[in-house]
Order: sequence, then C-alpha cells, then structure tokens
Amino acid sequence: MKVKYLMLTLVGAIALNASAQENTVPATGQLPAKNVAFARNKAGSNWFVTLQGGVAAQFLNDNNNKDLMDRLGAIGSLSVGKYHSPFFATRLQINGGQAHTFLGKNGEQEINTNFGAAHFDFMFDVVNYFAPYRENRFFHLIPWVGVGYQHKFIGSEWSKDNVESLTANVGVMMAFRLGKRVDFVIEAQAAHSNLNLSRAYNAKKTPVFEDPAGRYYNGFQGMATAGLNFRLGAVGFNAIEPMDYALINDLNGQINRLRSEVEELSKRPVSCPECPEVTPVTKTENILTEKAVLFRFDSHVVDKDQLINLYDVAQFVKETNEPITVVGYADPTGNTQYNEKLSERRAKAVVDVLTGKYGVPSELISVEWKGDSTQPFNKKAWNRVVIVRSK
Repeated sequence: MKVKYLMLTLVGAIALNASAQENTVPATGQLPAKNVAFARNKAGSNWFVTLQGGVAAQFLNDNNNKDLMDRLGAIGSLSVGKYHSPFFATRLQINGGQAHTFLGKNGEQEINTNFGAAHFDFMFDVVNYFAPYRENRFFHLIPWVGVGYQHKFIGSEWSKDNVESLTANVGVMMAFRLGKRVDFVIEAQAAHSNLNLSRAYNAKKTPVFEDPAGRYYNGFQGMATAGLNFRLGAVGFNAIEPMDYALINDLNGQINRLRSEVEELSKRPVSCPECPEVTPVTKTENILTEKAVLFRFDSHVVDKDQLINLYDVAQFVKETNEPITVVGYADPTGNTQYNEKLSERRAKAVVDVLTGKYGVPSELISVEWKGDSTQPFNKKAWNRVVIVRSK
C-alpha cells in the first residue's frame, strides 16, 4: 500500500512540474540577425564592388603645424568584397593619390608625395547585427579593420628611403540604399604605416633646420571618401526556420489535454464491480492507421525526424503483405498548378524512401496527389503533408 501511494505521489509531481508550456519563441523575422541562423550563400552570391573618391591628409608631428585645408590631397579607391552573412564581410581595397607631407614649426617645408596602397579588411554591419534582418534596409553602419601594404613615390621616381611598409587600417562606412543593387556610401579611414621620407626629397630645397637629419613624418594618414557601391550576383540571405512553432504549440496542447485525462482517471475507485465474462471473438484484420509525413514550406525533402513513421509503414507492409496508398497534399499558399506539382513531388519522395531505403515492394504501393484541392487538416502548416493509409 505504501508503494502504491508513493507511485501516485510521483505521478502527480511529474504532471505538475513537467506540464508542457506553449512555445512562444518569436518568428525569425522578429529576432536580431545575431540570433538567427541563415542558410549558407552560394559562392557567387552577395559580392560587391565600390568606387570612391575623396581627400587625404597626413597627421602627427610637424604635419599638424600646417593648416588642414593646405594638407588635403585628392585620392581614389576601388574595393571588391563579399558578404558572408548579413553582418560580416571581407574586402580588398586598392587606393592611391596625393600624400603631402610637411616639416617645420609652421610646416615651411613640403614634399608632394604620392602613394599607392592595398589592404584586406574585415567588415562588421552593426545595424544588421542588432536589428532584425531586412534585405531592403535603407541605412547601414559598417566599422572595419584591416592590414595592408603602402608605397610612396614622387612623380615617376620611386622613393628610395623608408617608403615601403605594412599598414594597420581602421575605418567606418555609412551606406544608404538607392536600389536593390546600388548604395551611396561615405567612408572615413586611417592608415598607420610609420613611414618617414628623407629631407632629400624636400620640394623647396630650403635648409631652414639646424638638424640635417630631420625627416618628414608621414606615418599616419586620414582619408574621407564617398561614392557608389554595386551589389553583384544573388542578393540577400535566407533565414532557416528551425521548426513550425504553431505545430509545436498544438502538440503541446494535446499533451496537456492527455495529462488532464490521466489526472481524472487517477481519481477512479481502486476496486471496480465484477463484470460478467465475455467469450472473446477473435477476428484478425490488418489495417494500417493513417501515418502523416510533414514537410517544410515549399519543400519535398523528407526530414530525418519523419523517417520513423515511414519505418513503421514499411514494417506493416512487410509483415502483412497488405497494399497501401500514399496521398500527397499542399497548403493553399501559391497557385493551384504549382501546388499540384509540389504534392506530386512529396508523394513520390515518400514512395522513394519506402522502396529505396526500407525495401517495400513497389507493387504494393498506390500513389495519389491532390494539390491544395483537399485540405485534410484545419491548420495550414499541417497540410504540407503526405498521408499513408491502408488501401
């Protein structure tokens, strides 16, 4: 008796503490992109090319003694890159132009150098990371860091002293959507190379400094550019819907109802009145209860979690040699002709699993498909289904 009461207590505790809760996980379109899984894009998708023009200036040391407007020089850039996710991209940028460098308390000495550079960058779209992903979003804020190479020269003569260096690059880009494939972009960036040009290249040749070893400092350069960004190949990313939460909620509701019934049944009296013995009549009839194989939206691929139902069907046919009927359906999304073909593909996909994977004889299988003309369930998502039954 004590064991019986103990078992009843455990069953009641489990029913109370493990009650199925309604899944209220929001749809992927409402979550920040950082919390959503996206399908891997193809190699030719989400590439971009950016053309920009603007100005650059040298900073630090004697360069700061010269007015900023007098330091500015024209530059241009070309970038080629690819977005690997809605918020992460890599690119290669090539830029070049003027890099005026100054020496002296008032920037009296000037050398009009030019430069060419290339750097590889890692780009992070802040807006797409923290906000729900939308391919047609108007504004993007994209900070980035990179590493590269820079060389300075004067006219057609390449400089000979400390003119090559690796660079550390950092910047931020703002992109404004103009269309599906075009953005207007504004970018600010800095390059640190710590390059020093010899006084021998002083354009004015004016020895105004007592220290003949004085050098022009041009190791820190700032740039501001604007231009157009062009998107190439397929554009955008597709979120992966992990599961149909409406279906999960309905199944949880069924679990809760069944637990309520168990609770009611547990209240029945322990002893029941005697019932007259009835001579059993044995009648064997082999009937397969309906088995439903659910599919994802616009898909005819049988998911792994649906294979258990097809395994049960295969065992039934092999043990009883009874014929079965496979009927494909589609929900009413889209046009009728497409849904007819989709339900056909789903039905044939199930037949392929039964015959190919589980060895069910094809002569025992009848195949039908009804498109969206018949909706066996009142839930839209449940009608993306193939039903298998006895013939």
